[in-house]
Amino acid sequence: MSKKGLISIVKMDKIKATYIHRNAELEGIGKRVVRLCRENTLNDLNALYDSLILVDEEIPMTKAQIDAYKKYMPEQLHSDQLDWTTALKYTKDATAPLRDGFPYVVDYAGFLPSWRNRFRYTIDLDKNILKIAKGGLEVISQQSDEFFDDADYCDKITPCVLAEFPLEDIPNNWMEVCKAKWQ
Repeated sequence: MSKKGLISIVKMDKIKATYIHRNAELEGIGKRVVRLCRENTLNDLNALYDSLILVDEEIPMTKAQIDAYKKYMPEQLHSDQLDWTTALKYTKDATAPLRDGFPYVVDYAGFLPSWRNRFRYTIDLDKNILKIAKGGLEVISQQSDEFFDDADYCDKITPCVLAEFPLEDIPNNWMEVCKAKWQ
């Protein structure tokens, strides 16, 4: 089962978020988010936030966007008719477009409370912290995505905050800290 997640950047209480379709675990995108934070100053991260343009995934990609996005997905899956949903689904590394300055981010802030959102990485520029949280049905020890149609608990599951680190001083043992909290 692929682990979905979200990378959110918060500034002035406004969220710009990008979707992670797979490998959102600490060992996957988690390491890349930490690297993104470590390799950029607070000014760089603020500039990154300011440069991001939110798009609706239902709006077709332009030819220029399709061509620019090609390097973020497996070559055999790229198409001249690429849409945002497919692009996000097959993005190899959700931090790569952010690192490269690709300005378009599908507005996925609405995915934040979703029970399918397993790993949540928040770069909070208001508080200058990286917050890492785990959510989804695993919080209630349910290992499967399956639930009954009449289940009323799915939107009421509070994520478990694994850690909060200062953006300018993320410790080398950040992953161990997160794993210890989860256990």
